[in-house]
Amino acid sequence: MQHFKYFLRLIFLTSLFAWGAWKSTFYTGFCYVTLFLGFLTIIGALKLLAFIIEFLFKLVVRCWLMRPSTRSGSAGWATKREIRKAKLYGRDGFFAGIHEKKGLFIPIESSGLVLSPAGGGKTIGFVIPALCHYVGSMFVPDLKGTLACMTAKLREKIFKQKVVCVNPAGMYQNILGVGARYNPLQILIDDWNDPKLRNQLMSDASNIAKQLHPDPSSQGENQYFRNGARKFLSFAFLYLVIIRGNATLSNALSLLSDIDELKDALEEARSSNDLNGDLSRLAKDLLTKFKSADNKQLESFREGAVQALEVFSPSGTLAECTSTCDFRFADLKKELLTIYLIADPTRMEYYTPWLGLLSWCALTELIRFQNGKSVCFLCDEITNFKIEGLPKMLTLAREFRIQIWLMVQELEEWAHTYGRESLETLLSQTEAKIIMGTCSYKTSQLVSNMLGEATIKAKNYNLGKSLFDIASASLQEMPRRLMTADEVRRTDKQIVFVRDLKPIQADSAGYHQIRPWSKWVGLNPLYVKPFKGKTRLRL
Repeated sequence: MQHFKYFLRLIFLTSLFAWGAWKSTFYTGFCYVTLFLGFLTIIGALKLLAFIIEFLFKLVVRCWLMRPSTRSGSAGWATKREIRKAKLYGRDGFFAGIHEKKGLFIPIESSGLVLSPAGGGKTIGFVIPALCHYVGSMFVPDLKGTLACMTAKLREKIFKQKVVCVNPAGMYQNILGVGARYNPLQILIDDWNDPKLRNQLMSDASNIAKQLHPDPSSQGENQYFRNGARKFLSFAFLYLVIIRGNATLSNALSLLSDIDELKDALEEARSSNDLNGDLSRLAKDLLTKFKSADNKQLESFREGAVQALEVFSPSGTLAECTSTCDFRFADLKKELLTIYLIADPTRMEYYTPWLGLLSWCALTELIRFQNGKSVCFLCDEITNFKIEGLPKMLTLAREFRIQIWLMVQELEEWAHTYGRESLETLLSQTEAKIIMGTCSYKTSQLVSNMLGEATIKAKNYNLGKSLFDIASASLQEMPRRLMTADEVRRTDKQIVFVRDLKPIQADSAGYHQIRPWSKWVGLNPLYVKPFKGKTRLRL
C-alpha cells in the first residue's frame, strides 16, 4: 500500500512540475524557473521509470516464484493437445465419454476395466455404445437378456454380422427367437478325435472340473475334498468321451448319481489302455477309495461332484442347451459374429456355473484357434460369475488378440470372487480404466492414490503476537492430491486412465444422447417407452 501511495505521489509531482514548466515557458519564455521545473520534471520522470522497471522486475520474479514446480509431484489432468496427440479423439476404439465437446474413444489391445456402482451408467454409457460401435466379433454375457434385445438387430443389419443367442431360459423369444446350443464337453471330444490333441485331454478334463467346482477366493481346509470331487468329475468326462461316446454334462450327472453304474464304469475303465494308461490309473485310484473303510469320505467326494453338476439335470433348462453344438466359439475368428449368453436374472444361482463354464470354453477355443483376427469380450457384471484363470488371462490376452473389457461395481466384489491377490493383477494389467463413480471409501482412496499428487504454492500468514502487529505473508510449496477421496466420491465426471497418459476428466454420456446410436438401439423390454435424451454428440 505504501508503494502504491508513493507511485501516485510521484505521478502527481512529476505532472505538476511538467505543467509548471510548460506554463512558465508559455507566459515568460525560457528562464531559470522554467529550467528548474524542467529539471525536476526529468528527475521525477526518471524516478517514475525506475519505479516501473523495478515493479515489472518484481512482478516477473513473483510470477516465476508463484509457478508450481514438480518437486513434490507432477500430477495433472491431460490437456486437449495431449489427448489429440494420443489419438483419442478419433473413432478407433471404445467410447469413454465426452471431452471438450468431442467423443473420447480408447483403443486397447489387451484388457480394460470399467468401474461403476449400481445405477452409475455403465450399461448406457459404455456397454451399449461398445455394441453400437465395435465392428469386430464380440462375446457378450447378457445376464438380463436386455442387451441382446436392444442391440442384436443392429449388429445383424448395420454391421452385417451373424448373431447367435444362447438362451436356455427362453427369455424374450418373441424378439430373439429360439436359442442356440453348445456342449462344453465338445472340447474334450475334439481332443479325443484328434491324435495331435489327445495329450491335452486329461488337462482339459481337469480344467472343466475345476471350473464347475472352483476354489473359493480364500483357501480353506476343504481343499482335499474339492480335489476328490474333481477326480470324480474328470473320470466321468473321460469315460463318457472315450468309452461311451455320449459325453454331455447331463450324462455325467446321471453316471455319478448311480453308485452301481459308477462302479461298473470304474471296473470297465480299469482295464483300458487309453491315454497311455491314465484312464486306467484314475479308475484304479477311485476304486481303491470305494474299497476303503471310510465310506463317508468317498461320499463327500462323490456328493461334491454331483452337486457341481446338479444344474445340468435332465429335467432342467440347461440339459437341452448343453446337449450338442449348433456353433463353435472359434467361429468368432472365422467370421463376423456376435454371441450373447443370456441368463434368467431371477435364477442367477442356477445359471452362474453355466455362464462361467461357457465363458471358459470361449476363451479356450479362441486361444487355440489363431488367425490374427481380434475378438472383444464384453463382460458386464463379471463378478456375478467366475471364469477360472481369468486373472492370468489378462496378462496373455494381447498375444492371442483377445480384447477383454471387465465391468465391475466395486473392486471388493472382484476380490471376493477372484481373490484379493488378483486385485493387483486387475489394476496393473488393464491398459485402460474408466471410473464412472464409486460409493466405497477404499475404492475412492485407491483412485485418489492413482491420480497422484501435484505441487502447489500455499500462502502462510503470520499475524504477530498482538493485534497491533502487522500481518505478514510467506509462500511455501506443498504436495496436494489431484483429487481427494471425498472429491472422487462426489465428482460427476468420469475419470479415465489410458496407459501412461495423464488422467482425463470426461463428461458422461449415454447412447441415447449420441447420433446415430440413439436411432439404432432397440427398445429395452423392461421399459414401455424408448430411452430418449438431448443429442450431445454426432458421429
